[in-house]
Amino acid sequence: MAVINKVDEKTAQPADLKRIPKKVLDKEAFMQLFITQLQYQDPMRPMENHEMALQLAAFNQVDQLFNLNDKLSKLVDLYKANEFTLFTNLVGKEIKVEGNTVRIENGKFLGAEFELSEPANQALVTIRNSQGKVVKNLTLYNLSKGVNKIDWDGKDDQGNTLPDGNYKISITVGQGEKAQSITPIVGAKVTGAILGDSPTLKINDSETVTLKQIKEILGG
Repeated sequence: MAVINKVDEKTAQPADLKRIPKKVLDKEAFMQLFITQLQYQDPMRPMENHEMALQLAAFNQVDQLFNLNDKLSKLVDLYKANEFTLFTNLVGKEIKVEGNTVRIENGKFLGAEFELSEPANQALVTIRNSQGKVVKNLTLYNLSKGVNKIDWDGKDDQGNTLPDGNYKISITVGQGEKAQSITPIVGAKVTGAILGDSPTLKINDSETVTLKQIKEILGG
C-alpha cells in the first residue's frame, strides 16, 4: 500500500499566494485564505467538522463586520450631509448665544438678556463701539430672579441713532464689594458657515460659534 507522506508546511503555501495586510483584508481575501487552507491541509489530518464550523463562523463574523463598517460609513456620510444642510439653512437667521457682542441690524437692536440666581436692586449696563468708546449707559432697577431683558432703542446717550454694526456690552450687578460681572445671552445674526471636520457658524461677521453654543434660534 502506498504511504502518503505528510505534506511539508513550507510547500503547503502556494508560491503565488500574496500576503495581504490585515488592515486591508476583505471578504474575498478571507475566503481565498480559507479555501487555500482546505487545499493544502494534511490529508492524514483533515480539518474536523467543528474546526470548519469555527472557521465559517469566523468568516461570518468578518462578513458582518464589513457590512457594519459599510453601514457606519453611510451613516457618517448622511450625518455630514444633514449637518451641511442645517448649517447652510441657518445663514441669515437670528440666534441667541452667550457673549459680550451685541448688534444693531437695520436700525434694530437684536437684543440681550441675563439671568440672576436671586433678585437684585440694580444693574449697570455699558455699551461700547468698535473703538472702545462708551456710547450708552443703562441702569436697570428692581431686577427679579431669573431672566431679565435689556431694552435699548439703539441710540447713544445723546439720543443719536447709532449705525448698524457690532458693539461690546458689559453688565455689572450690585454695588461695592458685592458687585459682579455677568455675561449675557445676546441676539446675533448668522452671517456664514465654516464647514469641515469641526464646522462652526460665523456670527455678526466677527465671531464663530458651534451648534452647542446656540441657546435659541429666532428666525430671520
